[in-house]
Amino acid sequence: MAGISGILAFDKVWNVNKFLKYSLIGLQHRGYNFTGVAVYNEGKIESKTYNESPEDAEVSYDGWAGIGYSGSRKGYPVKVGGIAYVVDGVLKENPEEFAKDLLKDPERALENAKGVFNLIALTENEKIIAYRDKFGLRPLFLGGFGFDLGIVSSESSGINVIGGDTKREINPGEMVVLERFNVESKQLRVERKATCSIEYIYQSRIDGILEKSQIYDVRIRIGEELAKEWPISADTVVGVPDTALPFAIGYSRKLGLRVDLGFTRTGSPIRTMIAGDNFLKVVGVQLKLNPIRSAFFGKRIVLIDDSMVTGTTLKNTVFNLRKMGAKEIHILIGSPKLVRPCPYGVEVPSESDLIAANLKDEDIAKVIGADSIHWLSIDGLFRSIGNKDLCYGCMGGIYPG
Repeated sequence: MAGISGILAFDKVWNVNKFLKYSLIGLQHRGYNFTGVAVYNEGKIESKTYNESPEDAEVSYDGWAGIGYSGSRKGYPVKVGGIAYVVDGVLKENPEEFAKDLLKDPERALENAKGVFNLIALTENEKIIAYRDKFGLRPLFLGGFGFDLGIVSSESSGINVIGGDTKREINPGEMVVLERFNVESKQLRVERKATCSIEYIYQSRIDGILEKSQIYDVRIRIGEELAKEWPISADTVVGVPDTALPFAIGYSRKLGLRVDLGFTRTGSPIRTMIAGDNFLKVVGVQLKLNPIRSAFFGKRIVLIDDSMVTGTTLKNTVFNLRKMGAKEIHILIGSPKLVRPCPYGVEVPSESDLIAANLKDEDIAKVIGADSIHWLSIDGLFRSIGNKDLCYGCMGGIYPG
C-alpha cells in the first residue's frame, strides 16, 4: 500500500518542495516505511528515496513540479532518462522499458500495461501524468491550489492538508495530464468498477471521501450494522483508535450503550497491519496506544477493531485490558473475515497466516483471550457502504480481474 502525490505549479516562481512533503505526510497512513520524491527544475529531474517516513525525511530538492511516494516498498520514484514515476498497486512491467514507453506514448503505455495500479509520472517535457487503475480499486483525486497549483493525490487528505481544494475523483481507467497552461483528461479503459473494501473499512483517512461517500459516515454505519448483527449486553463500548472510533460510536448509538475513549496515543501513529517487522506488530499497541485504566476496570467491554489479520495485535490488546481489570471483553471486527491474500498490493498475508482462515470463532476467542469474537457480515458491509461495486476477494469474494 502507498500514498502518491503530484504537484505542478502554473508559474515557475513557485517551489513545491514543502507542499510535496506535507502532502505526503497527509498520506503516510497508507504506508510509511519508505519515502521518495522527484522534482523538476531547470530542465532536469532530480530524485531521491528515503528509508523513513515523510515526516522524518528531509526533502531538499527545489523545483516547480514534483511527485512523491510514501509506502511500504523501496525504490520509488523510478527514474529513467527524462521521466520519473511512482506507483500505488502492482505494475507488472519492466521498469526501464515501461518508463521509456510512458515518455514516448503515455496513452499506449498505460493501455497496454499489465497489473492493477495508480500512477503519477513527472516528465522533462514539463508534464505530470496521472492514471487511476482500471477497476478503481484505489482512490485518486484531482485538486488545485487556487489558480497556482495543480495537484493529484491518492486521497483528498493529500490535497486538503496543504490548503488545496479537491475538485473530483479521477475515474477508473482515466488518464489526466497536467501542464503549465492546460489540464487534459482521457478515458483509456472501461472495466467493471470494483473499489477495494479495505479503503472504506481501514485504509482511507477518517476525514476523506471515496466514490462520493464520506468515510466517517460509512464507518458510523458499519458500527450500526454490527449492533444489528451482534447486540451484546455491556457496560461500555470502546473503539481501537483511530479507524474504529466511528464503529464504536455507531454501535453505541444503536444500542443505547455508553461509549468510552479507552486509549491515549503514545508518539506518532503506527499502523500495525502494515508494520514492517514482527517486533513492531507485537509491541505496536503499546507504541501507539496506552489503555486508560478507569475505562476498563471492573467493566464488561465491547471492544471494536477494524480488522484482524494474524491476531497478534488483538491478543496483546486483550492481555493489556485484562491487566487493567476488565471483567469481560467481547471483540467485534468492523470487517468481514480476511481469509485470502490480496493480489493487488494490499499487505494481507498468505492464507496460512490469516487466523480467521484457519480457526473457528470460539478457538480464535480462546487464542486471543477474549470472551467472544464476531465479524461484520458481507451483506452488512454492502449495506454500510451502500453499493456492491466492491472488491472483497480477500474476504472470500471474487477478485475483479
